[in-house]
Amino acid sequence: MATYIYTARNSSGKKIRGEIEAKDERDALNSLKPESFTITSLKEKKSSPALSNKKVKFLKPRIKGRDIIIFSREFSTLINAGLPMIQSLNIMIAQTQNSSLKEVITRVKEDVEQGLSLSEALSKHPKVFPSLFYNMVKAGEMAGVLDIILSRLANYLEYIENINQRMKTAMRYPLFVMCVAGGITAVLVFFILPQMKALFSESLGAELPIFTQIILNISIFLKENFYFVPLIIFGVLLIYYLLKKSEKGGYFLDAAKIKLPLMGKFFHKVALSRFARTLATLSNSGVPILDALEMTGKTAGNKVIEKAINESRASLREGETIANPLKKYSVFPPMVTNMISVGEETAALDEMLNKIADFYDQEVNRLVESIASLIEPVLIVFLGVTVGIIVVAMYLPYFSMFQHI
Repeated sequence: MATYIYTARNSSGKKIRGEIEAKDERDALNSLKPESFTITSLKEKKSSPALSNKKVKFLKPRIKGRDIIIFSREFSTLINAGLPMIQSLNIMIAQTQNSSLKEVITRVKEDVEQGLSLSEALSKHPKVFPSLFYNMVKAGEMAGVLDIILSRLANYLEYIENINQRMKTAMRYPLFVMCVAGGITAVLVFFILPQMKALFSESLGAELPIFTQIILNISIFLKENFYFVPLIIFGVLLIYYLLKKSEKGGYFLDAAKIKLPLMGKFFHKVALSRFARTLATLSNSGVPILDALEMTGKTAGNKVIEKAINESRASLREGETIANPLKKYSVFPPMVTNMISVGEETAALDEMLNKIADFYDQEVNRLVESIASLIEPVLIVFLGVTVGIIVVAMYLPYFSMFQHI
C-alpha cells in the first residue's frame, strides 16, 4: 500500500488537501469518488531518503522465535472465533509490537487481498516463516482446520524454543568459566610474570627456574606476536564454517558432535526429540508423509539424521517401511526404530512418535540437570589447575631468592 497526497475541491468549491492509502493511483481515485471531490492534484507521498527502509534496516528489531509463537497463537484464536482472514490480519497488524514482524504481516495481508492463499503469502517470507510453517498452514487450509494447525504450530515452535533455551543454559556456565580462566591467565602471564624477570634477572642477577622461564617465554612470544591469536581463532572458525557448509564436512561434524564425551548425549537426545516431534506434528496435521519426512530431515539439525530420513523417504516411495532404513544408523537406538515400526503396523505412527519425543524430552531434562551438577566441579578443577600452574611459576623463584640476597 502507498500513501497519496491529494488536492481537491468539494461541492461548495472549498480547497481541500489530504492523504489516502491505496494500492495505486487508480485505486486512490476510486476511493475518493464517493466523496464528490473534484481532484485537482494527486501525488504519491515519497518517504525521506534518510529514513528509507534500506538505510535504517539495521535499526529494525530482529524477529525472534517468541514473536512467531505469539503471532501463531493469537492468529489461531482469531480464526477460531470466526473472523474473516483480512480482518484477523488487520487485528494482528494493530496488536504486533515488533515493527519488523508488523511489516511482514502487512505484506502478507496485501498478498491475501490480491487473491493469494495465506500459505502462498507466507511462503514469500522464508526467513520469517520457514517451509515447515507455511506447508503446515497449507495443509490446514486444505483440510479447513487452519485454527487447529496454527495452535499446533505455536506448541511446536514453543517446544523448539524450549530446547534451544536448554542448550544455551547448558553451554552458558562453561563459556563463562572459560572466559574467566582466560582473563585471569592473561593478566598473570602478560603483566605479573614479566615483573618477576625484572626483579630476579636484572636486580639480583639470578636465573629464573626452568618452569618459570618456559611460561615467561610463552608470555613474551604471545606478547610480541599477539596478532597470531585472533588469526588462529579466525582460521579455526573459518575452517569450521566451511566444513559445516560442505556436505561431507557437515556430516563429519554432526557425527562427531553426538560422540563428544560430556555433551554428546545431550546433542544426540535433543536431535532425536526434535526429529520425533517434528514428524509427529507434520503427519498429524495432514501433511503427506513424504513431504513430512523431507521437511523433518531439513529441520532435524543433524546431517546424520537427515541422511537416514532421506533413505527412509526412498524406502517409503518404493512401498517399504520408514523404520528399516533407520535401523542401519547407530544414531537411532533400537527403542526408536521398534516404536516407529509398531506405529507403522498399527496405523498409530503419530502417537508413537509423540511418545518417543516425550521420552527424550524427559531424558534431555535429566541430562541438563546432571550436566549442570557435574560441570561445576569439573570447571572449578580446570580453573584451579590453570591458575595454579601460573601461580607455581610465579612463586618458584622465591624459593631461591635468599641464595642471591
